[in-house]
Amino acid sequence: MRKGRDGTRRTPGVTIDKALLQSLPLFEGLSTDELEDCASHFPSTEMLAVSSLTKEGDFAYKFFVVLEGTVEDYRDFEHVADLGPGDFFGEMGVLSHGKRNARVSAKDRCQLASMMGREFEEMQAKYPGIASRVDATVAARMSSLPDA
Repeated sequence: MRKGRDGTRRTPGVTIDKALLQSLPLFEGLSTDELEDCASHFPSTEMLAVSSLTKEGDFAYKFFVVLEGTVEDYRDFEHVADLGPGDFFGEMGVLSHGKRNARVSAKDRCQLASMMGREFEEMQAKYPGIASRVDATVAARMSSLPDA
């Protein structure tokens, strides 16, 4: 296991277990083979409390799923939400090929799975159930954003 400068603990080459994915609502209804396929693209990362995960205004290139612990979502320095196991973030920036609209940091020690944007888009194209759940979350999050 390696410890990064940002407080992350990475185990090179370790992806999340398909049984863990199966327990998350985002992956509901996938077959064993489909879960195996998705899991193979999700390296797992352990984050220490108060570690910065994304910065508002940075280019978005990764999608994240919270496996354990809690992360905090801030927009314009205001707390928006706490996200826990099964929740995901980073999808809006990745799908828009734009910048992050929020800062996310670890509230406590947590474990995350992450996927590069291109792999995320491929996963959505391949698995319509995942795409529809992500789209529903994006719509809900967009409706809660203040008018620009």
